Amino acid sequence: MGAYPAPVPILRFRVPGRRESIGAWLSVLLPAVPRAERRAWFDAGAVSVEGRPCDRGTDACSPGARVAIEIDDGQIAALRSAWDGIAVARARLWTAVVDDVPWSGGACPDAGGDDALEFEVVERVGGLSRLRIEGLETSGEAVLAALAAIDMPVVGDLERGGLALLAPEGGGVAPMLAPEERAAAWNLARLAATPAWRWDHDAEVAPPEDEAGRLRVSVESARALAAGHAWILPDEASDVAERFRPGALVAVEARDGTDLGWARIEGTDRVAARRWSEPADRKSVASIEARVAKALAHRRAWLALPSSETSAFRLIHGEGDDLPGLYVDRLGPLLRMLVTGFAAIDLRERVIAALLSQLPVTPEGEPWSILEVLHLRTAAWGRFEATTWRAGGIDRLAEQGALAEDGQSLIARERGLAFELDPGWAAPRRPRPGYGLFVDQRDNRARVTDLATERGGRWLNLFAHTGAFSVALLAAGADEVTSVDLSAPYLARLDRNLALNVDAGVDAGRHRSLRGEARRALENDPGELRGIVVDPPTAAAAGRRFWSVRDDLEPLLRLAIERLGEGGCLLVTQNRAGPPLGLDRVVERVARRSHRPIACLEAAPPGDDHPSQAGFPEGDPFEGVLLRLT
Repeated sequence: MGAYPAPVPILRFRVPGRRESIGAWLSVLLPAVPRAERRAWFDAGAVSVEGRPCDRGTDACSPGARVAIEIDDGQIAALRSAWDGIAVARARLWTAVVDDVPWSGGACPDAGGDDALEFEVVERVGGLSRLRIEGLETSGEAVLAALAAIDMPVVGDLERGGLALLAPEGGGVAPMLAPEERAAAWNLARLAATPAWRWDHDAEVAPPEDEAGRLRVSVESARALAAGHAWILPDEASDVAERFRPGALVAVEARDGTDLGWARIEGTDRVAARRWSEPADRKSVASIEARVAKALAHRRAWLALPSSETSAFRLIHGEGDDLPGLYVDRLGPLLRMLVTGFAAIDLRERVIAALLSQLPVTPEGEPWSILEVLHLRTAAWGRFEATTWRAGGIDRLAEQGALAEDGQSLIARERGLAFELDPGWAAPRRPRPGYGLFVDQRDNRARVTDLATERGGRWLNLFAHTGAFSVALLAAGADEVTSVDLSAPYLARLDRNLALNVDAGVDAGRHRSLRGEARRALENDPGELRGIVVDPPTAAAAGRRFWSVRDDLEPLLRLAIERLGEGGCLLVTQNRAGPPLGLDRVVERVARRSHRPIACLEAAPPGDDHPSQAGFPEGDPFEGVLLRLT
């Protein structure tokens, strides 16, 4: 008999999809453990279901429920037969079955942490993914540990959180890991269709009365939903969302039975679910296709513009367009779909199909390329293939003349100015939400460039990123612009953006790049300034210090206002998570304490392609204000 993976004091697993008592599940999953011992687990308080203690074997256990059992070293031996030979087997190629994952592939460390195991998804059926794993010759135990470390436990691995799977004879647990040559006979379709273990019920078609498709939430969550918040946050008084598969559509109700509408499961420790609709009959809820159509209609004016004018803007803005966790930007002939929520996993295919159906070609009649980027919060160790071409690709973009000279970056335009972008295809395992141009700041660039056109003057662009504000100000007639940022790569791309816009009147001789801290740049810059742009990150390393909006923004604004000349202007934005900071009050207070009279203080919000929702400030890209002194 082969050795079993190193024992741990707690079994953690999820039950299959049949609604049974917890005692019944333990009897079929762990038949080698005597009934008296299983009963003793309940008496000792060793069993919990969905994080709550369970002291009776007759308690109901919902499909997909997470179970934890404290065990001792002797009881672990009762599980060994299921893994006979697998843990100690060694191979270079492995096959494993896990819960369906959004990635197309990736890598994870082995047990020693030194050699990466590469994995590729070769089949997806019914909520399962079959992986092909390759690396240096290693043991089954190491593969089990490596996959669990990146939140992808193998089906049947009860020690590491895997979904339980009954052995063909109906008793005990079947492991779904084997050297590749021994797993050739696995029939994934048959497994996925077996109701005895299937857990990922299709809540899309389940009637509201189905207990498995209903999520009950706390009084606090019900109150937040009523106020317009788009997320259901996990708390002790709400049902555990993780018993549903990510993306599942569920009916939401308050503890008193009040219908709260529909939501899609996120299932993370940060967000339990994302609102999908107000209370309504299931058939009356707007379809994905209708939501895409409404979003495109809202951008009709932007879509009508020629690509030589503006070809960089947002088509779908997540919760603001009723497609939670999913964003689509138009960047020249590229549609970049960013997925930031597990709730959006099921939306992707239909959103893409709807986009290509309703918007088949660019304004110039050319076919789109579509790049999907998954930016999902998950285990820190894994490196996932998170960037996938869904249509077209680099060759098509090259034929359309959309690439920069390096052949890797993309060129898109905003109000006639060209900008070099990095959509992310060159580094598929390093997904980023951004790509080098904040299209949500487009209207603010227009606000400050109008002022530069009026009076020119010297401008300071703090936290300059890749310099879109600087390019726009120079094109509008600013006499001089200094761009400050800590990132040398960002400043290098800023220089390339300047060079791209020579024909638009951008003179690099009137520009200075300064790599350094914003505060120090303000202290050392001589003379008065016509305008200052302050668009800081929420938090970041700042040289030897650490920048945070909470601690550092107000002192920085005081310095900035003191440096402005007569009639000077200050644009301030901040993307602090959570409720608004009240930036207008902060700026007004700082100006008053600096004895600078205010001529105008107005809101500087994102453009209309980034719609907001009342009661959901987390959906707003930033809060912004524009100050003009007398």
